[in-house]
This record gives sequence, C-alpha cells and structure tokens, in this order.
Amino acid sequence: MKILLYFLSPLSLLYRFLFWWQQRRISSFRLPDVLVISVGNLTVGGTGKTPFVQYLVRFFQKVYPSYAITILSRGYKAEKSREGAILPDGLDPKSFGDEPSQHKEMFSDIQVMIGRDRKKSFLLYNQIRSKKHIVILDDGFQHKALYRDFDFVLLDTNSPFGNGFTIPLGFLREPVSHIKRASAIVFTKLTPRNRENLVRYKKTLQKLEVSIPVFDSEFKSSVLEVKFDSNLATKPFQSKLDSKYFLVTGVGNPKHVYETAKSSLLSENIRTKFFPDHFEFTEPTLLSLLNEILDDEILVTTEKDWIKMKTNTVFLKELKEKNVKVLLLVIQVSVHEDHGIKSMLAGLVSTYEVKNGLV
Repeated sequence: MKILLYFLSPLSLLYRFLFWWQQRRISSFRLPDVLVISVGNLTVGGTGKTPFVQYLVRFFQKVYPSYAITILSRGYKAEKSREGAILPDGLDPKSFGDEPSQHKEMFSDIQVMIGRDRKKSFLLYNQIRSKKHIVILDDGFQHKALYRDFDFVLLDTNSPFGNGFTIPLGFLREPVSHIKRASAIVFTKLTPRNRENLVRYKKTLQKLEVSIPVFDSEFKSSVLEVKFDSNLATKPFQSKLDSKYFLVTGVGNPKHVYETAKSSLLSENIRTKFFPDHFEFTEPTLLSLLNEILDDEILVTTEKDWIKMKTNTVFLKELKEKNVKVLLLVIQVSVHEDHGIKSMLAGLVSTYEVKNGLV
C-alpha cells in the first residue's frame, strides 16, 4: 500500500501546487471594526471545530458581555451558500447549513452568517455597528480572503496529520509545515487511549520548529432526552444497564461518536448506522430509519444530526405515535490549560481595544 501511495504521490504534489497557485493570488481583506478569530484545521473531516467555536462563544459572552458576536461560515452544502445569508433562526438547516443552524439555535442572540464569499456576506448582512464586535471565522484556516487577528488550528489527537499526504492521496488540506501560519494549536479529542501518542505528535511539531502555543483538549459529553412537546425541549437522561440503543449519525468522525455514546450511556449494546458527513436526512430516509428501530431500542443521535431530522414533521409525528425515545449526545470542549487559553484570549481583546481606542 505504501509503495502505491509513493507511486501516486505526484497527484498530491499537483494538488499542493494548485493550492499554492490559488493562494498566492489572494490578498486578505480586513473586515472593518471587528476582532476576527479563525477556527480551522489541516485535515478534512471532523476535528471538533463546532464545539470549539461554541467554547469561544461561551467564553466571550461570559467575560465580555458588552461585545457582539458573529459566527461567519461558508455554510457547506447550504442552498443559500452561493448568495450568502444571515440566519433568522436555526430551523432551516437545508437552506443555511447544519453547523450554522446548530450555532444559531444554541446562541439565538448572536449573528450567524453564511456565504462562499464571506467578505461579501459580512459587508451585506452585518447588522452590528459597534466596534465591540468579535467575528469567529468557522473553518477559516485556508480562507485567505479574510484577514484574521488570531488563527486557531485544531488537530485530532487520533490522527492529527493523516497519512502525511495531501488530497487526493491523504486527508491533509495542505502540508503539515504550513501550521506555522497559525497563532495557536489545539489538540482535540484527547482520551486515555490516545494520550500516549501526544508526546510523539508534539515532537513532530518541534522538528518543524513550530513555536506557537499548544493546548490539549477533550470532549465532555452528556445525554439529553427529547420531550415531544411544542418546542421539542430536552431533559436529562439517566441510562439503564439493560437499555438497547440505535445510534444514527452523519458526521465527519462517526467512530468517535460511537465511542462517545458507549461511554456516555455506559453501554455496549448499541447498534449503529452511519451516513456521510453533512448528510441530508430526507423524509424517505427518516421513515426508513423508523422501520429499522427495534421495539425495545432507543434512538440516539447528535445535536448536529437532530437539527436536520427534527425539521421533518412527518418523522416527528411517527416517532411520537410509535413512542420512540430520542436521545441527543451533547458535546462540549474542555481545554486542559483552560486558564492559559483564556488569558491568551483576554490579551487578544485587550490588544484590540488599545488599537481601536476602546480603552
């Protein structure tokens, strides 16, 4: 297999050249009167950007309540991605994308905007006229078109550098050495099982002479049960040892979701059905899933998947009539060097305020 990869390595070299050629022609535009923080990665697939963006929002809302917050995203696979849009709510993931819809539903008082041309979207739809404004650029490390004041790059501790090859032979969007452009690195999804590899990965960064701050983080999970009332509120769920579960998800790293489900539900009795990342749950698909759920099973999914599932009223009606319980896996980021990263963010805001005459 390795021989084949090296034989086909010119394809990755071609991708790297095309990536460089595209990037060299792009000049970065500075959004007016905002502090821009990017959250991105080196690899395709899920590294935990969504919960980390939410971690940042919670920090800024708590520590800097006078600041407005905007999440600016491409809106991958969203119908309105090409034209751009500002989200009125989180109820239409088909039009606005699943992650942006999840952000808006979780934080109804912040701006969430999407658009392939994020500069155009922001200038067209921004409704905040205060300089006390933080823009979080979701999946922005490769989006050179916008200037950012700070760049977080997330690395999945399970496989931070993939197989070492860029697309199409590997999972890297750009060479590992490019991580030097970042302002800070956050290793995500740390577990007792992969912790021993962390030292090796950090040595790789040292060999590359990467001298930026490096943080470690893990996911803290909880389980909520959906109440089939008018607003689909949730309540805490207490797992039982004899319960049986059916896990359905369409995310970038379904195996990690499965491991999270096992630890959160304290159960190995979990059947699974995985769909591709950003999967669109159509009505036929959802009704087919209903037929797959056994009489004594509980349906388990992620918040990201549920955002899309719950828009189908026929599916909701069938769930309620068949008395199928629905559980949501809720994920939050816990940074081990929490004080350090928050001090760094506070320093970033202080520098921004001095530059913009806000002190």
